Amino acid sequence: MNTFCLNRNNDSLVSLLSQMQFPSTTLLVLSFSVSIIFGASAKDEKELIFIPAGTFTMGNNSRAADERPVHKVYLDAYYISKYEVTNAEYYDFWRSLRVSNIEMEQEKHTPENFTHLPHIGDWPARAEKFPNHPVVGVSWQDAKAYAEWKGMRLPTEAEWEKAARGYTDRTWPWGNAIELYANTSADDDGYGNRLAPVGSFPKGKSYYGAMDMAGNVWEWTADWYSDVYYFHSPKRNPTGPVLGSWRVIRGGSWIDTLTRCSTTFRFYLYPNLKTSFVGFRVAKTAEKTEK
Repeated sequence: MNTFCLNRNNDSLVSLLSQMQFPSTTLLVLSFSVSIIFGASAKDEKELIFIPAGTFTMGNNSRAADERPVHKVYLDAYYISKYEVTNAEYYDFWRSLRVSNIEMEQEKHTPENFTHLPHIGDWPARAEKFPNHPVVGVSWQDAKAYAEWKGMRLPTEAEWEKAARGYTDRTWPWGNAIELYANTSADDDGYGNRLAPVGSFPKGKSYYGAMDMAGNVWEWTADWYSDVYYFHSPKRNPTGPVLGSWRVIRGGSWIDTLTRCSTTFRFYLYPNLKTSFVGFRVAKTAEKTEK
């Protein structure tokens, strides 16, 4: 909620700038700079989880064909956001497009409305009504644009799985036991058939401490999808196929059973689709330090 209110002050500052006699190009730069200052904060850094460099086991030979074969993957160190991107956070980005006089961009990146789903609702009203719910109704392009605005990117599929699974063979982020530690289609998880605020299931945190990597919303990753990619995936820092028709989504959602919310389950969507059950989180590569 604080972020939402902060950007209202941001709007006032940009409005003041627009009344001054700056050339249009200068105003655009100043407006965008204000948006960056207000859009990024120390809070962002605190909510990034460091994932150290190293090898982990990816895939599952006992489940779907596209999860095979199990293979070892080495990843350089990176950061991933502790929580899924929220309505309030996405609102910051969305408003920055308008105040920066990029109205066509704002229209392009406006989340889908879900009037028929009161627990989600229409945009932008839901950013104020449900500021801590994960943003949904966003396409892969929307998620990518937001990540770049934050100076980050979408996690690769391998990065997502390592952050969810860790070094051990965890069926779900918390382990192998069937527990009500995620927001799924189950009626007795506390959020029957609706979204939950991010971080509502602390016992469901991953090996590294990332929240909601099972359930709540599917999450866009950077990779194109291929059902046979694991057979020829690079052993170091895989980034998915060069081309494809669908982007990989991971983690399951509030409309899925727990079995579809496992750390290895793979699914995919056309990158331009905007649904009530897909959101995202962001990542960035860690700087390498000289030894």
